[in-house]
Amino acid sequence: MQKIYCILGATSDIGMAYIRKINQQNEKCIIIAVHFGNKEELEKLNQELENVTMDFVQCDLSNSEDVTKAIEYIKEKYNTPTHFLHLAARKFEYVKFSKFNWENVLLDLEIQVHSFAEFMKAFLPIMAKQKYGKVVAMLSSVTKGVPPKYLASYTMTKYALMGLVNSLVSEYKEKGININCVSPTMVETRFLSNIDERLVEMTAANSGMKRNVKIEEVVGAIEYLMSDEAEYVNGLNLPLTGGDIF
Repeated sequence: MQKIYCILGATSDIGMAYIRKINQQNEKCIIIAVHFGNKEELEKLNQELENVTMDFVQCDLSNSEDVTKAIEYIKEKYNTPTHFLHLAARKFEYVKFSKFNWENVLLDLEIQVHSFAEFMKAFLPIMAKQKYGKVVAMLSSVTKGVPPKYLASYTMTKYALMGLVNSLVSEYKEKGININCVSPTMVETRFLSNIDERLVEMTAANSGMKRNVKIEEVVGAIEYLMSDEAEYVNGLNLPLTGGDIF
């Protein structure tokens, strides 16, 4: 079976790094790169790839019509992905609860939860018929205990996504499909561009390992969970916290 990867949030730093990691496996495969911008970065990356055929699918995950069109396109062309990675999210920021904005929560839920639910609704039944599928969703260490302050919207969204993942695991665990999550602490990517650099430095200084999680460490965890070696790993929310307990 040819491997077909679908990556939501393909232009993220982690998405781009994971695409490079797939290419290093020296196995011919297809990557459906679902993105909402920065196509030029994907096209530039595509020039480096020797073992990957890239298909660019532009989609605003907050727009239900866009999501439907993307799903229909993928179904018609590929039937179903074999591997599915969900990374899409708005940029991270700290917001005091006194400035809590429900509209932003709804937007985050659309991008991270609703769109993912629609993709899973479309493709998990097909994967189940093939008795094969790998799904990994990006959560956060906020789901592993008491979260930091000023993250109400972000935390609510990640818990909602975790609830969806757990429900899918319960329904599809006997059908040859592995569905897991990774929950890193702060990763130094463009995702943090809306917060003060001093907060990033403070987070690193306060961690047990005196640094933040590296992109390649997150990618390594995703690679393992997407591999056939992780066949018996299902429903895991893998913490990448350097041993810190929250």
